[in-house]
Amino acid sequence: MWNNYFLQIRKKYSMRVSSKEPLIINFDGKDVTKNKDFNILEEYKGSFRYAICLAAKYFSNKYKCLCIYGGDEISFIFENPMDLINDINSDNNTFSTEIISVFSQYFFDYFNRFYDGKKIFFHGKCFSIHKDKIKSFIKYKSKLIEVLTTTYFLKKNNVHKAGNIKLNEKIDMCLEYPEYKKFIDIQKGVMYYSGNQIDLESFLNDKISVINDKEDVIEFDESMFSDILGT
Repeated sequence: MWNNYFLQIRKKYSMRVSSKEPLIINFDGKDVTKNKDFNILEEYKGSFRYAICLAAKYFSNKYKCLCIYGGDEISFIFENPMDLINDINSDNNTFSTEIISVFSQYFFDYFNRFYDGKKIFFHGKCFSIHKDKIKSFIKYKSKLIEVLTTTYFLKKNNVHKAGNIKLNEKIDMCLEYPEYKKFIDIQKGVMYYSGNQIDLESFLNDKISVINDKEDVIEFDESMFSDILGT
């Protein structure tokens, strides 16, 4: 009797995600942007950006999913959510609490294996969206990353109240610094699919273009995203 009672409570207060619609899992580093001891934009072995890039490659390849990251945030988009759900539990449990609790541990362990500083903890969220909203979500995340990147850079350069400046003005201000040139390519976020870095602008313009920066580029089937790209 008690088992059934508490099961009903769990069903009432625990959100389920769809087993058919794409699943989004988003992480952002806890208090990362407030930490003045390191720079989340610089990339070198053991840096925050180095570790999050490896995580993007690894998990997007393992689950053949999309990923976009920038600043202290990273989002995974699983077109086939059961690929992940079946991997993290044996009873096809679609409770969001179950999914985020297990996958966040996978992500935490992998990220901190390659990050050389103190362990980073992450806030995690997951939810389902309609397939035809994936591009809209990528645009939304890209804009947030652009705001975060420019604001973070200006604050690092002692620009007071950078968060209150309009985005276009912030971009112009950032470009006045010669060192910002090396961050322009990551300003709007970096995308991966199935272990490959893909061009963000091409994706938003209904194409998938792989950026061949490694010899071991993983082949993928573009037809998997035909519905998303409208092709």
